[in-house]
Amino acid sequence: MKQSTSTLFCRSAALLLVSAVVYAAGCDVEAPTQVEPAHPSNHDVIGQDPDATFGGEDNTFNHAEDLSESGRKTDAEVMAQRLEEGPAPIRTRMHSCTKLPVETLRNVLEDFGVSIDAGADPGQPRTAGQLYRDGQRALGIAEYNARISTPLIASAAGAAKGQDIWMQAASEIIAAMETLPQCMKNGQPVAMFDASNRCNRDAVTCLIARPATDDHVALCNEAVTRASDVDKGKIIAVASLLAAAHTCE
Repeated sequence: MKQSTSTLFCRSAALLLVSAVVYAAGCDVEAPTQVEPAHPSNHDVIGQDPDATFGGEDNTFNHAEDLSESGRKTDAEVMAQRLEEGPAPIRTRMHSCTKLPVETLRNVLEDFGVSIDAGADPGQPRTAGQLYRDGQRALGIAEYNARISTPLIASAAGAAKGQDIWMQAASEIIAAMETLPQCMKNGQPVAMFDASNRCNRDAVTCLIARPATDDHVALCNEAVTRASDVDKGKIIAVASLLAAAHTCE
């Protein structure tokens, strides 16, 4: 049976009346008669207690001295790690500089006589130039379209790619050494190796861009003599010197 219009109207009026009463009761709040005290400002707190800004045992967190996964090391463990890393001149150099920028690597290679545009014959290992051109992403070149900048530290892939490039570039550098103006001494060309296949101190100095020590020359000669082949030893020696001179790892 349908309800009459008058019945629906009465019910609606009753609901509106109840809603109005509830709303009026909710708004029936007394006005504040006094101002609530405000919290003291930092200026007031510091003025009353000059030591309020200093940390102490009761208001600071005791952070761990070593936040690495291994946790805090004992003094003996720290000393053992230092001995393993080597003397201070070597230890302080580790991780102390950024990686060689990709563009700078190209400049260094070209200054040593390496052709970046050269390609290998079919079936032959790729040249240093090919490795450089094809390995720029691994070396950490900036990708502007992806908003990715050049990383500061070399990745494992970048370090391995750099070693491959130095290894392939070594033979070109050995051949070009005597024609490089920056490697000449008193206007005279300097060969990388003498007639006895021993490393030339002046050539080593040019490679590492610092005066070569007896240890530098000794390590260079050792790389040549310990290799299975003299020519391979020369490549290993030159590549190792260049890689060590252009990385902090």
